Amino acid sequence: MSGPGISIGRVEPPMSPPPPRTSPEPARRRRLLPASAVGAVAVLASVLWATGGLKETPQEPGKAPGKPIDLGWFDVTVRDARIATVQGVFDKTPQRRIVVRLRVVNKGKETATLGRGGFADGVAARTAKGTWLRPDEVEGTAAGAPTDVVQPGLPVEAAAQWRLGPQDSPATFTVGLRKWKFDRGFTDTSFRWRLQAEKGDALAGRLTLRVARS
Repeated sequence: MSGPGISIGRVEPPMSPPPPRTSPEPARRRRLLPASAVGAVAVLASVLWATGGLKETPQEPGKAPGKPIDLGWFDVTVRDARIATVQGVFDKTPQRRIVVRLRVVNKGKETATLGRGGFADGVAARTAKGTWLRPDEVEGTAAGAPTDVVQPGLPVEAAAQWRLGPQDSPATFTVGLRKWKFDRGFTDTSFRWRLQAEKGDALAGRLTLRVARS
């Protein structure tokens, strides 16, 4: 490596320019990046994707709160979202949570649970990193009484809840709803309500709600 001074060496005579190309098509110059640069670009792209820096085009229709959405098994009306201090079933002390209120109507013939294995499996919230999370808990009220199931034809006022960190205070909250279909499975040939496999982030509907403070 040369220092800050000027190095003097033997001066070569100038070379004659090369003869012109005879091919009718001009040569295409290719720029090659070092392997380290290619790796850096790949890592940067993956980081941006994980942090939401690269936004994919939504494949699902945007929905407005207050209107029913047909999910196959359920009709769901998303009402609003708010931050509240709630003590869940397994919480020792009250926790800060985002609570999304929904009206749920079971259109099937069998009773469905509100929690895992039922309605909650088709509800998710989008995080800042672009991943989807199911609710930590779903509570419900039907005909003025607490319930953890959705009976056919009996509307349930439900509250889907996601835990918040001490410093989390989002202004908006995005909720996704997945479609159900009464069908057979790959290995289970019996008919029952099943969540539809979605490609990418495709959902039956996506709602971005303003978050109110209790």
